Amino acid sequence: MVEMSVKEVITLVGYEITYIIDSALPEEQIPKVVERFSEQITKSGGQIVNIDNWGKRRLAFEINGKHEGVYITMRYNSTTKASTELRRVMSIDEEIIRSVIIRVN
Repeated sequence: MVEMSVKEVITLVGYEITYIIDSALPEEQIPKVVERFSEQITKSGGQIVNIDNWGKRRLAFEINGKHEGVYITMRYNSTTKASTELRRVMSIDEEIIRSVIIRVN
């Protein structure tokens, strides 16, 4: 009997996410929130390319009674599954007002 092994090929895809953190959060908590989401990508085998903190800005329109938020843009490479999980986690996190993920190539 011949034993064969199948290697799974993991393809990393480029993504960019912009998310808005609730400005009511204390200033010293912002880096911890950013680090938590960055770690989620790296723990799933992804790579962080760049994180850009735009700072506190006024929202274009009111979202859930909020008028301001801290804007963060993160470029990363990951699997589609890891990116989908990041989207799910952000959608239920009360510290995140809004997020959008796009695929970049």
